[in-house]
Amino acid sequence: MFKRILPCTTLFFIWCCSSSPTEKINEPILPDTVISCADGIRNGDELGIDCGGAACNDCPEIKAIIPSSGYDAPMSYEGYNLVWNDEFNENSLSDEKWSFHLANGCPNLCGWGNNELQYYTNDNFYFDEGKLIIEARIEKVSGFDYSSTRINSDNKFEFKYGRVDIRASMPSAMGTWAALWLINKNYEVQNPSEWWPNGGEIDIMEYLGEDKDAAFGTAHFGSDLVNHKFISGYKDAPNKNYDEEFYVYSIIWEEDSITWLINDVPYHTITPNNTNPQPYPFNDEFYFIMNLSVGGNLPTAPIEAEYPAFLIIDYIRVYQ
Repeated sequence: MFKRILPCTTLFFIWCCSSSPTEKINEPILPDTVISCADGIRNGDELGIDCGGAACNDCPEIKAIIPSSGYDAPMSYEGYNLVWNDEFNENSLSDEKWSFHLANGCPNLCGWGNNELQYYTNDNFYFDEGKLIIEARIEKVSGFDYSSTRINSDNKFEFKYGRVDIRASMPSAMGTWAALWLINKNYEVQNPSEWWPNGGEIDIMEYLGEDKDAAFGTAHFGSDLVNHKFISGYKDAPNKNYDEEFYVYSIIWEEDSITWLINDVPYHTITPNNTNPQPYPFNDEFYFIMNLSVGGNLPTAPIEAEYPAFLIIDYIRVYQ
């Protein structure tokens, strides 16, 4: 871009148009900014769209609609024993089983490595009808416009091999990214590259709010960040969309093999043959993470009018 400098013309313009010091300068009168509580926009100090803040009515409390239908897994399998589970029948999260990843991942994993838009708290969840419900909502927290919750079993339950069943129903809002996954027991949020991707990551289920009829399972691996690889398998919803009823997301995890299933139907498998020439890191202990994120590298941009959004989890069971 080039700038043309016209000193004479500019000076002449200033001389002609400037007022003398004694003249009153006529300035346009601008109306005061008015915050409307009916403009369909979250502005001013509103906590939601046209609600909350000093000027608008309180935001209504919106609860998740829990599906009444869907697949339910058996409590037992031949050749397996139930070794760990959470049925979420209490109205509190067990401190013996679960902890939280908080804030936005900074300073070493800002945006949780994915440019996510939410700030994680330890209270964006509740229980209803024996279900754990993680809520992503519009909320100004520490400079972020969304809040949610990320729950993990680090140092409380870590395991190697078995069958995992998670019965859940997905969120409906655009921009949501739900994940039920496992990561190496040595992984630490504030030292991520020491054990990721070389320690491995097993995404039992991931789901994007814009693709309500699609879910996928993924294995992440690689000797270091430069050599990060992943292999995913996708499964279209066999019945209603994933946000309309319950599905059971499973893995059968054995030495040198992981198979992904939805409603007990296999759709994806990985072995060391798939990871070559990179190391196969999945013969180690891992821990659970459950989270509902907003925005980021994978989903589309969120639509505020579709929030709050809910990830509904009925149970998690581990068999060996």
